[in-house]
Amino acid sequence: MVSEELCLLLKLRLNNSWLLFLIQKFKVMSKYFKILFVGGMMSFAASYAQTGDNSFFDESGEVSEEVATNLPTSGPKEGLEPIELLNPRADDVYWQKVVYRTIDMREKMNYPFYYPEESSDNRQSLFTLMFRLVQDGKIKVYEYLDSREIFNDEHLVSFKDLLEKYEIISKVQKDSITNDSVFVVDESDVPNRDVIKYYVKEVWYFDKITSTFNVKIIAFCPIMVKETELGVQKFPLFWIPFDKFRPFLSQTEVLVTDRNNGARPSFDDLFIKRRFSSYIYKESNIQNRNLLEYYSDENDIKKEQEKVKTLLINYENDLWEY
Repeated sequence: MVSEELCLLLKLRLNNSWLLFLIQKFKVMSKYFKILFVGGMMSFAASYAQTGDNSFFDESGEVSEEVATNLPTSGPKEGLEPIELLNPRADDVYWQKVVYRTIDMREKMNYPFYYPEESSDNRQSLFTLMFRLVQDGKIKVYEYLDSREIFNDEHLVSFKDLLEKYEIISKVQKDSITNDSVFVVDESDVPNRDVIKYYVKEVWYFDKITSTFNVKIIAFCPIMVKETELGVQKFPLFWIPFDKFRPFLSQTEVLVTDRNNGARPSFDDLFIKRRFSSYIYKESNIQNRNLLEYYSDENDIKKEQEKVKTLLINYENDLWEY
């Protein structure tokens, strides 16, 4: 009996000794791990500090010029590509609805498209981007026609015609390389302040192969609002096809919030993700008329706008059974 109790005590003592041994080893190892971790972080910090091109602050303690010019700016940013969209076969789309919207730049959600009013700090508005692309001949724009959109060479709008028709101040200079006469418009003369609305043509459709309900923007039309002898008038400038415009939109980063200047979505991101405010002014119909031609009362127009929105929502909801 005594021998059994003695053996038990010896076992407990041995176990406690082994446990103490493990604890001591763990403490020693943890010290080594701490030393290695701190040393590694110091080494990383030292190597990172040597790469001056990536430094957020310059030697004087200010935000470096390179970083400042790379905060949400107007592009172009090389390497940024548009989000790829699926292009379904015509036979796979068995329901579609063409909708026309108005985007009002005076609504707070649309400020990123309107500001700055005059390009500065490598930032520019949506219209300034359009205007400069047309000026440089990098994109084609088409005549605005009542109740129809025709995108062919017969209805092309030249930069010269645009300047003359809307009395935009410009001057003619000789190109230093080609010796051709070119129109030059100063930043202060770009009529960005007057372009406070856009028409947007889009199509909603259901793809039966992928079983998805999608929307695709077809074209934009900037609208200039000016005070004339006849009062305030709207001048739709031109139509610009969205697909041709997207490569430039994706290369142009914008400032979307005052809270975080590091947020860098592109114009393309905002349109594809539907991060804009708008209202419907027309839907495809047999008579090809807009809502203003159907209704004169503002409340009736709003009711019809809600009706079209409800139609789109209900169609998608009715596709599924729960």
